[in-house]
Amino acid sequence: MDSKLFFPLNKSDPNEIYQPLVPRSQNLLERGIDPKPILMEVCEPMCVFWKDKLKRCEKKLEKIIKINPTKSCLYPMRDYVTCVEACV
Repeated sequence: MDSKLFFPLNKSDPNEIYQPLVPRSQNLLERGIDPKPILMEVCEPMCVFWKDKLKRCEKKLEKIIKINPTKSCLYPMRDYVTCVEACV
């Protein structure tokens, strides 16, 4: 996971000497870049159970909401978001 927090070295021309402006050892936070979107991509696959539960709820809600418009998928959504946020 730490390897995704660092920028890769880009060398367009192998003969050209590459001088990075910021040392490669500096992570995204030290560079002023928010790493949360990258970390969320890493964490989402770990929360498959909660995402599937949310999808099932949303599918059932399409039918139920016509009968009872007060129903929602708030709790499955909260569980999924909590799972992802806990990982990040």
